[in-house]
This record gives sequence, C-alpha cells and structure tokens, in this order.
Amino acid sequence: MKKVSAFAFAALTRIALIAPILVTSAAVVGCADENDPKTWAKRLDDQAQRAPAIKRLESFYNDAMSAAQTPNKQDDEKVKAILDASVEPLTKTYIQGGLDEKTRKDLIKLLGDMGDMRAAPAYAKAFKDFESGKNDDDVKYAAQGTTRLAQKGPIADQGLVDALWDCFAKFQPSKNTKSINLVKDLQNAVMVVKDKSYGAKAVEKLAAPVSDPKDPPQGMDQIQFWQGTAVQLIGELKFTPGVKPLVKVLMTPTKADLIFPVRKALTRMPKEAEPVLIAALKGTDPDFLALAEKYPEKAYIPRVAEPLAYISRPAGRDAVIEALEKADNDSNRTVLATELTHFPSDAKMVKAYLDAYNKVPANAAIGLLGGGNGHAIIAQESENFFDPSLVDWLIKETAAAKGEAADAMPPAALRAAIKLMTTTSSKAVGDAVNKIPGQAVEKDMYKVASAVVDKCKQDAACYVAVLDTPVPSTPPTAKMGHVKAAWMAAIYGNAQTKNDLVGKVDKVKDSSVRLAMVSAIDHLSPQGDAPTADKLEVIVEADKKAGVNYATDEVYKIALKLRSRVP
Repeated sequence: MKKVSAFAFAALTRIALIAPILVTSAAVVGCADENDPKTWAKRLDDQAQRAPAIKRLESFYNDAMSAAQTPNKQDDEKVKAILDASVEPLTKTYIQGGLDEKTRKDLIKLLGDMGDMRAAPAYAKAFKDFESGKNDDDVKYAAQGTTRLAQKGPIADQGLVDALWDCFAKFQPSKNTKSINLVKDLQNAVMVVKDKSYGAKAVEKLAAPVSDPKDPPQGMDQIQFWQGTAVQLIGELKFTPGVKPLVKVLMTPTKADLIFPVRKALTRMPKEAEPVLIAALKGTDPDFLALAEKYPEKAYIPRVAEPLAYISRPAGRDAVIEALEKADNDSNRTVLATELTHFPSDAKMVKAYLDAYNKVPANAAIGLLGGGNGHAIIAQESENFFDPSLVDWLIKETAAAKGEAADAMPPAALRAAIKLMTTTSSKAVGDAVNKIPGQAVEKDMYKVASAVVDKCKQDAACYVAVLDTPVPSTPPTAKMGHVKAAWMAAIYGNAQTKNDLVGKVDKVKDSSVRLAMVSAIDHLSPQGDAPTADKLEVIVEADKKAGVNYATDEVYKIALKLRSRVP
C-alpha cells in the first residue's frame, strides 16, 4: 500500500470534516418552502427569477381570494398573509424599474388587483410616468387599484391623489388607440377618489373654451372627459365655489352636451345654486348678461329655468313665472310652462300655465322640444299638477283642436285627462276617448283606469292597496290601473298616504308604475321631506348595485327635490 504523507493526510481529514457541512448547507437551500409566498417574494430581487416569482405570487393571491369565505375576502387570514408577504416587495420592484414591458405590466396588474394601500407608491409612479402609447396598461391597472383603495375609504396618501389628477388632466381619449377601458377606469378612479382638492381643479377644467364640440379633441377630450368629469365632481363634492362656473356652462352654446350633468350637480347644492340661477335668468349679473347675448332666440332661458324647476323652491318658482310672463317666443313660452309643473302646485301657477297655453298658437311647432305641437306638449304636462279641475279644459281643447293639433292633442291631452279624472268626470273623459278614430290605445287605458276609479272612488287607502297587486306585463295598457291608482292616491291623499307609498316603492319593479308612485310622493311633499329623500336614495343605491334601472334616475331626482324644498 502506498504511504500517505502527513501533510496529505491532514488535508484529507479537513475535507472529510467540511463535506458534511457543505452537504447540509445545500440541503437547507434546496428545502426552501415553495408554497410560502415569502420564498417567492425574495426571488423578486433576482432578475432571472423575477417573472416566475410574479406569476407565482399572482397564483397564490388568486387562489386564496377564490377560497376566502369572509364577506370582504381581503379580511381572510390567508389572503392577508399573502398581501403582507408580497405587496411591499412587489411595490419596491415596480418602483426600482429596469423591467421588461411584459414583466412590468404583469407586476402592476397584480398590484392593481390587490388594491392594497402599501401599493400606493407604485400606482403613483404609473400615473407620473404616463406617456400616451407607452405605458397605457400601467395607468389602467393603477387606476383600478386606486379605485379599490378609495372604495375602502378616503385615501390618505396625497401623493397618489395628486398623481392621479395630474395623469387625468393630461390624458386625451382622442389619442387613446388601445383600450376604451383605460378611459373609463381613469375617469372612474377620479370620481371614486373625489378628494376635496379636486373641487378647485375641476372648476379650472370647466373654464377651458370649446369652439367646436364636433371636433374630437374638443368634444371627446374637453366635453366628454375633462369637463364632464369636472361637472360630476363639483356636484359630488358639493363644491359651492363651482356653482357660478356651472351656470356659465349652461349659458355656453358649445357646451350643450353638459346640460343634464350640470343640472344634476346644481340640484345637489340647491340653496347656493338658486340665487345664481335667478341672476342668470333675470340678467342681473353682468357675466351672465354677456353670455346671454351669444344665444339666438334667448335659448339660454329654458336651460337656466330647468335646474330652478328641479330645485323647486319658492324664489325659483317666482322667477320662472316672471320669465314666462315676459317670454317673447313660442319655444321659450312652451318650455317655461312645462317647467312650472315641477314646483308644488297652486292656483297662481295653474293660471300662469293656462295663460301661456293661450299665447301659444294652436299649431306652433316647438323646435326646442323636437318640433312637437306646443298645445299638445303643454296639455300633456298638466297631469303633473294633480288637479282634477283641469279635466274639463283638456276635453274642451281636444275637441276644439284643428289641423296638426287635431292629431297631436288626443294622445297628449286625453292621457292627462285619464290620469286626472274622478268619478264626476270619468264619463266625460270616456266619451271624448271614444271619439278617437280606430283602435286607439287611449281607449284601453281609459277602461283600465275607470275600473280603478269605480272601485276606490275618493278613498286614498283603497288606491294605495291597488299597488299591492301584481303589475300586469301585457298588454302595455294593463298597467294603467296601477299608474292611475298612484295618481289618485296623490289627489286624495295626505301625509299617511305618502308614507304608505314610500314603503311600497322598492317592491314595485315596473318603471312606469314606480315613476307614478314617486311623482305622487313629490306632489304630497310641497314643503320637502328629508327622511323620505333618504329612503328613496337607499333604493337608488340598491338598484345601482344590482345593476337594474326601475326609473332609478327619476327616483333620484325626486329625492333631490324633497331635500331641496326643506326650508
């Protein structure tokens, strides 16, 4: 046997002692828990393992969310553990940059899905780095994540709040060629965050001029995106310094597409908006007077009167009546008359209404209302006074109509008469309806409505009870019985009737019947009613969450009216 030197023997001995240690260390490395999110979070630091680490963390998160049983899935302990282990490392990785495009998108998408406050710096970076056509998807996912944060409560990170607005303020939908979802997600994030700092910034956006709303950069970017969102924000925030800028929008012809959101925003601030609208209507503010001169045929008047009518307070009513008396063209006269029906009814208003009708030529076509016959338009809207004494007038005017009015009046005036008729006028309405040639739907409507009147006569509680019965789905005229019941409940009802109607609104899913019910509630609340407004708004929110629309917009408008009228 060959002898081993003392030196060699010592070396072999050292190797023999070290080998187990090396094996043991290798075993420790090889035994890292592949099912532990922390293991994969650590691998984010390794460029070679970064992409699979993101995918694996995404899998952990999605699996845990699918298995979570808590009402708020992110409260589940397993979900929370994954978030605690991964959000901050993922955020750090995104902020450090140096990622290829696919990895970067996968990373910000995962953070967006997580909607965790610790990811706010990553969302802010995506917004700050926005460059059209380069990181559009990053902004989309950051917007989704920011929305999820805001839905949990106000965002305390002002840096994120400011970065979101700055991105919104420079984003141009007209240049977006990749995803309509990006536009919606960014706009939605701004609306859900609705930080108080956005009020003044929204007013600034409204001031931008629009010369041609049909030009995409102006119509799409300015009107639909920036200014449309700004209007909503001012209303949601109830940012009262925005009231006058909103009224200026109403009086700017090129911003006509913003009329309805502006009206809604103004009715959310009724006490502050009413005097400003009155100043615009009367021309007592020089700023508004200058804008009014740009309108042909004084077409700004109906635009200003409409929100006053929906605010529905006494000073606004008097201003609209005054404007109606001074109206010098048929279009304004007709529109102003119909706006009166949104206010609580009284004899003075009805007189002003009928006077306006008499001033409009029988066959006048009203351009502002689609070219409809002026007499027919005014006659039909009279149903909203809930005044049965108007039935004789409606029948008389229908019989007297000649020319184009003869065709337009029966389906307008007699439908109003059917809603307003009582036991004493029912026969006269029936006789007028039966004179309509052919198989007119008004004949079927009358039969159904008169049966309800015969049953309940002057008993408001009886009419309310009719609303407990199922609403027929066919033929369409069959539901007229329920609509008539709501109308008569309003005519004969009192405070208890109103409360009974409020308790049934949510149970009625037919839009036309629900609209009739809230119209009755409106009529029975001349002094406003904040508690009832609260109840109606709960119904509106429930409908929105369920994705249904049972006259939801009208229910909300009535709720705003009831709140606005409270002294």
